[in-house]
Amino acid sequence: MKAACLRGWAAPLVLEELARPRPGPGELLVRIRATGVCRTDLHLWKGHWPGAKRDMERLGVRVLGHEGVGEVEEVGLGVRRFSEGDRVGIGWMNHWCGLCYACSSGAPQWCEELRETSVHLNGTYAEYAIVSERGARAIPAFLSYEQAAGLLCGGLTAYGAVRKLVTDVGLPPGRKVAVLGAAGGLGHYAVQIAKAFGYAVLGIEKGAARVRFVEELGADVALDAEEGVGALRAKAKDVHAALVLAPTIEAYGLALRLLSPPGALIAVGSPAEEQGPLPASPDFLLAKGIRVLPSLVGLPHEFEELLALYEQGKVRSHIGRLAPLEEVNRVLQELQGGRYLGRAVLKP
Repeated sequence: MKAACLRGWAAPLVLEELARPRPGPGELLVRIRATGVCRTDLHLWKGHWPGAKRDMERLGVRVLGHEGVGEVEEVGLGVRRFSEGDRVGIGWMNHWCGLCYACSSGAPQWCEELRETSVHLNGTYAEYAIVSERGARAIPAFLSYEQAAGLLCGGLTAYGAVRKLVTDVGLPPGRKVAVLGAAGGLGHYAVQIAKAFGYAVLGIEKGAARVRFVEELGADVALDAEEGVGALRAKAKDVHAALVLAPTIEAYGLALRLLSPPGALIAVGSPAEEQGPLPASPDFLLAKGIRVLPSLVGLPHEFEELLALYEQGKVRSHIGRLAPLEEVNRVLQELQGGRYLGRAVLKP
């Protein structure tokens, strides 16, 4: 099978022919028709995250990508939910045990036995990929493969973060929610989902073109982060929650200073470690009553809720870049430079 392989950290991916994998018990082999490009792929490619880097080296994982959609080509022993020819998606959470404390508490993303696509097993920048039956998501007929790809991680992650405003924060509809990184692969979903939940959305981006795009997504207010903290604070009053989708410590610092007490910061974007820690002292958090809540991907049942919003016309994937797998290196460079809006999709 054709696959884009990692042969050195931050080195160009190499298009190679690999042996087609075989599904083990409880697994599916999927013929990939489209795969989204996530900023996580950029971090993995660069080797920014030491833990993931060690796991990839230990397990010999060399294929990135975790937003793959296609048809089931072959099923492993014991598979019940899927058959050959079914439309399925492969996301970040490929397999989890279902039995540990995290799983039984409804938080399988922190399962001790979690296997992550493109970290613990080869990912979806290839013609074929493996997914556990538990991790596979059914893709309905009304959803094209190109539209579905970004929903599997970008859309689901954004949905899980917005949903926490209801389940964990208790923020009522109508309140103002800031979305930092609002034109990106996660942020453009978060703007649409937060609007669907009834919040007043303040979208923050950098540059006039990206701010215009945020307005087109339906944000109530769109602001340019380059105006500076003082100007933004004058315009962004009564912000009681902030979703940080941009993977920079700078974005976290801005969000903390925009929040009105008591505020909630939902942490999604994961900056490279060399950018340093969260710029907030305990005294600052106490004085402003700020809660910091991590939101790592989304849960399986949340994907079904996200699909319902899509079917109702409230959420769409904005595909800013559609390219063949052969252009993967160019697309990753464009992602790093912020040269397209929304999500990129590759076609193996």
